[in-house]
Amino acid sequence: MGKYPKEKVPELYAAKRALIAYFKEHNIDPSDTKRVKTDPKLRELVFKLNKERDKVMANYPALDKSNNIKLLKMSKENKKAKAKKKVEEVETSKATAKKKQGRTATKYDYPQVKDEKTGKMRDMTSAEKKKYRMEQRKAANGSATSKPKAKKEEKAVKNTPVKKDKKAKSEKSKTSKKAKKVKKDED
Repeated sequence: MGKYPKEKVPELYAAKRALIAYFKEHNIDPSDTKRVKTDPKLRELVFKLNKERDKVMANYPALDKSNNIKLLKMSKENKKAKAKKKVEEVETSKATAKKKQGRTATKYDYPQVKDEKTGKMRDMTSAEKKKYRMEQRKAANGSATSKPKAKKEEKAVKNTPVKKDKKAKSEKSKTSKKAKKVKKDED
């Protein structure tokens, strides 16, 4: 029996001890990797250590059956944990996509509206489309109610009787300008 009786892989430990002894004997810094290329004895010791490590890695499962069972259990748990983590990442990425700040390009399916003059269904005008988009955005953000102040003024504009004198036209144009200002303020 040698100095180290309970070693499972004595060749590996012997190679490691020889390399450490060489470092101490020649006062070499172990982190100095350039020295391996220039010093042939050091290169030989590092090669031997790597060779022994490769042997151990090749024979490891055969050497330690109880630890191999433990490794299999750990790998199964890791797979489950990775799958669970991946599911959580997908869920969080979906949540962040919904909460994403800023505007995203959206296609709207504009409904047809009834024309007041003819009574037939027609496509929306650009102003009506803009209003529709604003309402849809508000509904998507959770505040489906729009400002009642603007609606009252718009209704007041629509309910004014049409007169053919100049005063009525000027009043109508003033109220429509106010309504336009309110719309601009909303945008």
